Amino acid sequence: MGRYIPPELKDTIQFGNDIVEVISSYLPLKRSGRNFKSLCPFHAEKTPSFSVNPEKQIFHCFGCGAGGDVFSFIMRQENLTFPEAVALLARRAGIELPESRPGARSRKEVLLKIHSLALEYYRWALLESSTGRRAREYLAGRKIGRDTVERFKLGYAPPSWDGLVRLAAKRKQETPALIEAGLAVPRRRGDGCYDRFRDRLIFPVFDVQGRTIAFGGRVLDDSQPKYINSPETPLFEKGRVLYGLNLAKEMIAEKGEALLGEGYFDVVRAHQEGIENMVCAQGTAFTPRQAQLLKRYTERIVTAFDADVAGEEAVFRSLSVFLEKDFEVRVLSLPRGSDPDSFIARHGAAAFQKAAAAAVPLLDFILESLLKRFDPSTDGGKIEIVRRMLEAVSRLGSPVLRDGYLLKLARRLGVSPASVREEFRNRGRKKSAPPTERKTFAPGERNQKELLRVLLADDILFDKMAGFVVAADFSPPWNEIADKIVRLGESGRLPVSRYLLGELEEEKTKSLAASLMMDSSACRLPPPEAVDLLISVRRNGLRRRLALLAERVALEERNGGDVGGLQKRCLELRRELDGAAEAIKQGIIFE
Repeated sequence: MGRYIPPELKDTIQFGNDIVEVISSYLPLKRSGRNFKSLCPFHAEKTPSFSVNPEKQIFHCFGCGAGGDVFSFIMRQENLTFPEAVALLARRAGIELPESRPGARSRKEVLLKIHSLALEYYRWALLESSTGRRAREYLAGRKIGRDTVERFKLGYAPPSWDGLVRLAAKRKQETPALIEAGLAVPRRRGDGCYDRFRDRLIFPVFDVQGRTIAFGGRVLDDSQPKYINSPETPLFEKGRVLYGLNLAKEMIAEKGEALLGEGYFDVVRAHQEGIENMVCAQGTAFTPRQAQLLKRYTERIVTAFDADVAGEEAVFRSLSVFLEKDFEVRVLSLPRGSDPDSFIARHGAAAFQKAAAAAVPLLDFILESLLKRFDPSTDGGKIEIVRRMLEAVSRLGSPVLRDGYLLKLARRLGVSPASVREEFRNRGRKKSAPPTERKTFAPGERNQKELLRVLLADDILFDKMAGFVVAADFSPPWNEIADKIVRLGESGRLPVSRYLLGELEEEKTKSLAASLMMDSSACRLPPPEAVDLLISVRRNGLRRRLALLAERVALEERNGGDVGGLQKRCLELRRELDGAAEAIKQGIIFE
């Protein structure tokens, strides 16, 4: 069980975190009328459908349906639980949370503590232990200075099979948690576990907030495997993390550009030599989440590849996700056998920065690679170049850039631009997916949604009509939203649009409620029409319950049961149905 958050404290934290300010720290928001818009961070899209409403303090994506309040956004964006999102936003607003009850720590808190203990152990082993001498000499041989070791908190895992396991037991840490953290491996015999990292230089992996969430380990010789990394855990998903971003984010934002290395030492070396805007992925290819992570700070990247080793397919496969997110992507080709670490060590930071300034756009790099790989003077070569290049061009979000590269491709191959454009259109027709099926609602359900929108949009109508709204008249999931609206009105927490999302538990229901609130400004009906809508929902709800009750009566009669009470309830519902319109019209008086 996690920390209890009193409703009034939750409201205080929410009011202290303006949703536009919070989201704009992650996404570039542009004003559009009364709202702000951006590309959605939760699905790939070319046209902005992500909207933020500052008045209602909600967000909603009209593409994927994600929506909610500032807590919902942080939970999705940072992959946090609700208590963790509350804690993050409380820190942001300078609000102190009450202490957790004993034993109430979340699993993530337990794993973070274990990672802190492991970091302490690996740091001690590198800096102070006699067994760490070899690792210290290895770093000195690679000219990695003490300041850099301190900055990246580099460590060393001693050769012992159970050094960390024994330390964790001494510190009263549970063995299952050590295994769950990926720091220990169960023995096949089933008796205990042993350290995952042994006799390796340790690279701690931090999240953007600077918390230790994983480790990478490198051998000190030429044995294999050269690197091993933490497995994925509740703290660590490699597709969501960029190594070095916790240190590089400010410089990336300042320079307006991120440099992408290939491994840990690339990043460590670059930062040591003053190139402090370099990061690297925790896997072979970048993911949409990593691209979105970088987009908080920049939309321009330069990546370094050994051009003779990594062909255009590998480069494109690794970086295409950035094109889909509308990044400006350039490629720095290094000499054969070089990576940023070795190049900077050999030629210096100035030479690397000069080479980075001369990096070419990704699609230019791919086109030149294809022209070298396939013979453009042959029909087969032309077809292969066009096929592969059109795959790359299709990832560009800008029609202007797409057409520019189609024209460039035509010129380089000596064919007409019209033929290349036609080939591109044909490719699009072949690969176009069937239209996305949108969820449709029965007429009665559409009226339920419309009524909820009206109640959320118009405080005067809400005040007059809320007493006649019955949650049972609504179908799931609208009935839960209706119930919360009614209860908020009864408790005097007005306007209900301010508090509604905080009362809903399921994120899917929050998204639906956010969509209602985002659309509600267009749903201000004249009072007579609003009353007619309420009557329609009321009567449809009563008819639905009557039909269900009639089925129960028929079932009981077949089974020889007593149906007297059910029939009486049917009569009551019929009378209620017959008088529903009159009761509502007489009870709602507009001055």
